[in-house]
Amino acid sequence: MGKDRGRGRRNHNSGPYNKSNWRSLKRDRPPQNGGQRNKAPQQQKSVLLENQVGITEFTNPDVPGFTGILKSRFSDFHVNEIDSEGKVLELNDLTVPKVAIEPVDPQDLDKWREELEAVIGAEVWQEIADLAEAKLDPQIEQKVEIDVSSLDKEKRGQVHQLVKQLYKGKLVSTTIGQQQQVKPPAPEDQTELQEPLVEKKTIRILKTKGGRGDKRWNFPKEFVSFLVHKTNLVTSDIASTLASRLFMRPSQVNYAGIKDKRAKTTQNFCIKRRAPDQILNAARSLRDVRIGNFAFRNTTLKLGDLQGNRFRIALRHIDKEKRGDIEVALESLRKRGFINYYGLQRFGNSASVPTYEVGVALLKCDYKLACELILKPRDSDVEFMRPIREEWWEKRDSAAAAAKIYGEKFIEKKLLDGLARFGESDYSSALRQIPRNMLMLYPHAYQSLIFNRIASRRIKEFGLKLIPGDLVYVEQDQDQEEPKEITKDEEKEEENNENFPETLEEDETIVEESIFKRKVRPLTSEDIASGRFHLSDVILPLPGHDITYPANECGIWYQEMLAEVGLTSDLLKHKEKTYALGGAYRKMIIQPSDLKWNFRLYNTPEDSLIASDWELLKGIPVTPEPAEEEAKFMALLLEFSLPSAAYATMFLRELFKQDTSAATQMQLEKKAMGEAGKEATKEEPMEEEEEKMEKTQTEAATQEEVQAN
Repeated sequence: MGKDRGRGRRNHNSGPYNKSNWRSLKRDRPPQNGGQRNKAPQQQKSVLLENQVGITEFTNPDVPGFTGILKSRFSDFHVNEIDSEGKVLELNDLTVPKVAIEPVDPQDLDKWREELEAVIGAEVWQEIADLAEAKLDPQIEQKVEIDVSSLDKEKRGQVHQLVKQLYKGKLVSTTIGQQQQVKPPAPEDQTELQEPLVEKKTIRILKTKGGRGDKRWNFPKEFVSFLVHKTNLVTSDIASTLASRLFMRPSQVNYAGIKDKRAKTTQNFCIKRRAPDQILNAARSLRDVRIGNFAFRNTTLKLGDLQGNRFRIALRHIDKEKRGDIEVALESLRKRGFINYYGLQRFGNSASVPTYEVGVALLKCDYKLACELILKPRDSDVEFMRPIREEWWEKRDSAAAAAKIYGEKFIEKKLLDGLARFGESDYSSALRQIPRNMLMLYPHAYQSLIFNRIASRRIKEFGLKLIPGDLVYVEQDQDQEEPKEITKDEEKEEENNENFPETLEEDETIVEESIFKRKVRPLTSEDIASGRFHLSDVILPLPGHDITYPANECGIWYQEMLAEVGLTSDLLKHKEKTYALGGAYRKMIIQPSDLKWNFRLYNTPEDSLIASDWELLKGIPVTPEPAEEEAKFMALLLEFSLPSAAYATMFLRELFKQDTSAATQMQLEKKAMGEAGKEATKEEPMEEEEEKMEKTQTEAATQEEVQAN
């Protein structure tokens, strides 16, 4: 009986496990009890589309678009971080650095012994030598102590080096300081003086126990950086797991930006005072994560410490007859760039309750409406959350609703706990239970909506030409990156909630108190005539109370759009500092750098088209390309770099000339593949991942608790 427990039973007629076979059996299995058990009918979800968030224009609408399937498999989308020095990060070194004692010239060692002879004589050195050769006795503390109060820091360091060089691995030494009172001689006219405190310094030399060796930090610098190569995982989840395995807080595992989940990505991580072998062991519990390229640095890695990202993307099911049109579209994109819209990730996934509406409510101090919008039932909900929302909406019993949500990951849980704690009508206090960096995503979504609408109108009415009053950075700041906000201890908190907006792509965030107000200036007619400026130099503000607006019609549009919801720039200062928006600047047009492409033939949806860093390192080849007369399909392989604040989906949108939302992509893939049954891929296609999402969400809280322990 014990052997069978937890293993399940297998039909003796079944063949070996095969994921595609499993899917086929699942589809063919007859319904039980007359249909799906305990499952409500599937509701039609109203998903957010690009035109609903101001994404409407193209830099070259006259160039025809084409159809291509994005992220048909997560191995079709590769992202490599570009560090602050402009280097594309690639996992190509699995060496794990070990503590190495740097050799010291024997002549220097002899010289140090002579200089230290007054403190450490021959007898003391003999005691140290005897300790090194003595048999380990775990019952007693085997040690030699030397009073080094008369030595300065440099000389004490020489003692440690001598012990380390002469008795490698056998002895360890440490300096111990303690306060003690020293009584000076009393003057004749004074019977008693207060004894001054002086610090006594002692070097304690110990026999190492159990082969543990020197526990002190012996690597060249305080911080260890390393590359993380992940597949179909969330950056912050990896950081949380590493933190728990290394007995650290998640905020102590640092990275420069969040990368796409449904992709193969490589990025830099940084941890203080954890040995590379410890980090490697901690990462072994993470499936589909590889780490390497260890290095040491003097400072930590911060959000925004990157120049951008290098993308390698495969677009499948390209029409072979449109190769010429595609070449023209790519050349146009190389020349004109694309509009630097904020992508759909910024706005959540619900068309009925877009996140920018919550942002407007917060900015207008309507905290009741903000709470109701966050908790309002919606058709895009995960299955388990729908009845919880509906019950709260009807009964307004926050404690009862919160008790049905397990774990602390969901923003709805945090808000409901706040309402239960502070009272059902204390909306302002309840909202403060949400981490600030997460709460501010709502006002930031509204800023992003305004930016998108302004960019669309600017392109639609004035085209791709400069006009007087357009803003540019002043000359010394032409290469200034978009400012980024770094928050203490909160910068890594991320909610895994389908109804909450994805954390800002590449963690591009908005500075709350703009320091760039005087670092931009409007273009004059003379500037435009000089030919020194291009459309790619033009920046548009994100609305705020401390920002410079364009000195032309665009500046008026900002005030008009704010007025549509009863706001002004001054009101964005907000009476509560938490919600204040200073504003920021963002390039209107982005031109990709080092754009390359080629066409690739293949036969099945399972064919691997791009080699990941790990596959290149291990020599794992991609699927061989078939002969043209034998190939069934064609893919377009793209390679390009973007700055950290730009969205790759907006680059692709300019090529496709159509919506790039997940819903649109799923429809295109089904159409391209014909019947859905053809997609028995080794990796789960997009629609099957969508079906699994509800189950994943219900398990998320439990998984987080497991990781924390």
